[in-house]
Amino acid sequence: MTLGLPGHLARDSLSRALAHAGHCAAWVCLGIGAVVGVIGATIGGDPAGWVGAALSTLMAVLLVLVARYSTVTLTLVYLVVGTGSVLALTVLVMDPAYRFETTNNVILALPRVALILVGGAGVGSVLAITWAALGYGLGEAASFLGAVLAGGDWAPNVAAATAFGIVVVVRTFDGLSRRSDSRRETGLHRASQQTRVLVIRHDYELRATARLHDTALSHLVAIAAAGSGPVDQRLRDGIRQDLGLIVGRDWAIDHGQAVQTGDAGRGRDRVAPAAMATGASPADDTPTLEGAFAAAANAGLDVRMTGDLGVLGALGPARAAALDAAVAQCLVNVARHAGVTEVELALGLGDGEVTVAVMDSGVGFDEREVPEDRIGLRTSIRARIEQEGGTVRLWSTKGIGTTIVLTVPEGGE
Repeated sequence: MTLGLPGHLARDSLSRALAHAGHCAAWVCLGIGAVVGVIGATIGGDPAGWVGAALSTLMAVLLVLVARYSTVTLTLVYLVVGTGSVLALTVLVMDPAYRFETTNNVILALPRVALILVGGAGVGSVLAITWAALGYGLGEAASFLGAVLAGGDWAPNVAAATAFGIVVVVRTFDGLSRRSDSRRETGLHRASQQTRVLVIRHDYELRATARLHDTALSHLVAIAAAGSGPVDQRLRDGIRQDLGLIVGRDWAIDHGQAVQTGDAGRGRDRVAPAAMATGASPADDTPTLEGAFAAAANAGLDVRMTGDLGVLGALGPARAAALDAAVAQCLVNVARHAGVTEVELALGLGDGEVTVAVMDSGVGFDEREVPEDRIGLRTSIRARIEQEGGTVRLWSTKGIGTTIVLTVPEGGE
């Protein structure tokens, strides 16, 4: 019984709700007692009615304080005053003039029920039952002592015993049901944690696969394009840096991020010629496709770009780096498979999305014929973009060429 509340709020909220319900019932009992006393004093002409009304009012005022502050001290004060009130009322009611045979009567039931429904300080079913039991026991003792002092017959009050039984049953059921709910919530929480772990693990596996694939493939293509003779020092430095990332702690960082954070100055030097050749001049703090241009340059691929690199400024650094890495993989695939040395790159921004299209007039292919063990398109491109909430669309015809459109939403980390 949690009323849809979170587990850490349900216990306190439900306990206070049940205590408030008990307080309302107690105020009703005390209000009836006060009204009966006033009627007896005014209409019946019995001065003792004023005493009964005063005692009921005093208990009601103290119960207001207990409901407002819920401290142990106020609860004990209420129980002590309530016990004294039950004793005094018992002595008054058991006077032979009122002709009550025993203490089992409705007049004495009113303050005793209010004594049981004290609620008390603290939360939880055990504490509530403890306070109710204390109120019931003190009420019985006061009633017994009052009957002895008045010379009347004592008998357990059925109404008070029934109220105590109801409190015990309700609180016990509440405690047991919340314990069961707590176990179910623990199971759900554990399952939720396992799901998050699996999602994170899957994310890192995709990053690791894409990272290793991108690094190995791009460098192999670059080495092959370099021809015979010594390897260019710039290419050596790039390979050394990427190998350092793979074996280090930052293996999951996308290539664009690695260049920006690991060696930003050298990264700008590498990509600046390619960017300048297309007529773009992005600001230093604006994301660029430096990783993609570097991959194209290493593969000996000539890139003709239309659009403005500034549209990448609508993306967060991580999302821009993911797009950069995916475009770089597209360009590497063109260099490896398309059989051409030129590729067109188009950038655009619209409807809250950044779009990059990679187009070549190469040999083309049928995506359905790509073997399952080839992870370039599936992981390094499609999975990487989909992780950022984007989409990848591909059109390719054999003998005509291939167009890949990468779209990612604005913003992101």
